Amino acid sequence: MAAVLLAAVAIPAHAEPKVDDVRVLAWNIWHGGKDPAVGGEKNLPLVIEQLADIAPDVFLSVETYGSAEDIRAGLSAKAGKGQYTATRITSRAADNLWIFTRYPITNVYPKPVGGIINDFYFGGIRVKLPSGREANFFDTWVNYSDPWVGDMIDANAAAVQQGKAQPYTDQQVVEGDTQVQLPQITDIIHNHLPAMLGDNTDPVILGGDLNTLPAADWTNAGAHCHFGLSYGLQATKVITDAGFVDTYRAANRNVCKSPGKTWSPQPDYDYMITKDRIDFIFAKGTGVKVRDSFTVDQRLAGHGPGKFYSDHAAVVTDLQISG
Repeated sequence: MAAVLLAAVAIPAHAEPKVDDVRVLAWNIWHGGKDPAVGGEKNLPLVIEQLADIAPDVFLSVETYGSAEDIRAGLSAKAGKGQYTATRITSRAADNLWIFTRYPITNVYPKPVGGIINDFYFGGIRVKLPSGREANFFDTWVNYSDPWVGDMIDANAAAVQQGKAQPYTDQQVVEGDTQVQLPQITDIIHNHLPAMLGDNTDPVILGGDLNTLPAADWTNAGAHCHFGLSYGLQATKVITDAGFVDTYRAANRNVCKSPGKTWSPQPDYDYMITKDRIDFIFAKGTGVKVRDSFTVDQRLAGHGPGKFYSDHAAVVTDLQISG
């Protein structure tokens, strides 16, 4: 019998989805990293070494104020992830917002027009991830009210701890969140962000300094973590109601054990008994998974003792984006 040769037939394997691991950093570096309270010009090189140690893929910078090129060069030289680009978001002389990334930028979104928000407060870019998928990153700073909501809540907490009458009513506290922060965040989430994105459905990451506390942490469910206090805060609820995930809280479910304090690492604020989280990274989109999120509020060991580099702690979120 003659031998029969069978041709090999290739059976296509099920393609695994491509996955990108993306580290996002949001940090208000305090007057360009050069505030006199932390050493002025001598502090900026330390800030840059801290940035390089974190090694973000995307850095949403607040209060950049003249330090962008030093930061870009420092990340490129020291972070170990290749060359970074720096995108200026704020056009005025006081260059508040910049976005730094090692990824190729495919679009810089036009500046906000109309409403109460301008590019001092908000703007973003679109990047191409190593997998070829694209993602959108937006940098944000929101103003604060006077008196500030965090100060009012802390004063009430101190009064409760001391058995005294609370100096601020619930209504006054809520107004501290809704008079300034709520309308600004609403303008961003419901007006400018949709106008910029259009029909774009790729992941959206939004972070920065929002100068208010997370509404979800201060409901009745979390009152046992806050001296029995709870408030109907609204500003950050606008973001989560729009489908965004608060990445720090997603990675750290226990509000009592992990308050995520970002205001303030400076010793001048040691009197505060509440642990205020006012800096955030939110994420939204198909295939976006929060792997981890944490704050940075301690100096690098090699820098020796001293004050932390900023009056805000940094927030770092590790995302996994697949698709």
